[in-house]
Amino acid sequence: MQNALYLHANLSIEINKLCFHVPIMATETDKTQAIVLSTVPINDHSQFVHLYTEQFGRITCRIPLVSRGKRANRLRTMMTPMTVLDVVLRGLPTEEIRSIGEAQIVQSPYMLTLSHPDKSAQCLYMAELIAHTVREEEANPRLWDYILASLTVLEQCEEGWANYHLVFTCGLIRQLGFSVDTGKYEQGCRFDLVEGIFTRGVIQHPYYLNEESARWFCKLFDTHFDTMSQLVLNRAGRSYLLDTLLIFLGQHIPEMGHLKSVDVLKSLFE
Repeated sequence: MQNALYLHANLSIEINKLCFHVPIMATETDKTQAIVLSTVPINDHSQFVHLYTEQFGRITCRIPLVSRGKRANRLRTMMTPMTVLDVVLRGLPTEEIRSIGEAQIVQSPYMLTLSHPDKSAQCLYMAELIAHTVREEEANPRLWDYILASLTVLEQCEEGWANYHLVFTCGLIRQLGFSVDTGKYEQGCRFDLVEGIFTRGVIQHPYYLNEESARWFCKLFDTHFDTMSQLVLNRAGRSYLLDTLLIFLGQHIPEMGHLKSVDVLKSLFE
């Protein structure tokens, strides 16, 4: 009996030893492509980077702000809006803040837009619009593909991109589920910005477009990247339609807030 007790006690000790020495993974790594949206300084030493990723939707990472060698400096220079990166993320997917282990540029609009400041302004607008409207922390393949394809269109466009931001915004609205059914448009209709419909009925609130504005709104939503140069607008018309699109989005995403890049964008195109 004593031997049995001794063996039992000894076995328990050995099991405890084994359990104690089992390695525990404190962090995980994930590979994904990511689009840089914005950076926000935290303090003198680090900053937050907001990314939209292919695998995890929108995430926030923390990177060093002060110099910590060539690697840290190189990482900071990559964090320009709408730059597409291959990244290795450290930390669990459930963590609110992750870190970037490795990063490599896949596509950078700033490499191709140095001679076109207006394209750079379009990129800043795209990044800010996405940051203010896309909140989901999960993969959305259709939205990811749309944003990536849109960025490629802007880079490859040789001329006629003055309406690009308007068409991109319409496409993003569709991706977010607030589509406008242009098939319902009839001459003389107004557009209800709250309900998102063309109507001849009475609208009981001030958020609507009159007949002429509704016609242009319908025409805009029927325009795509391959036909955007055919939409003839002056600066005032372009500015008005952009304001209207943002009001429409704001009715569906109240927390969207004001976009700082809009004023710059409005001043660029005649």
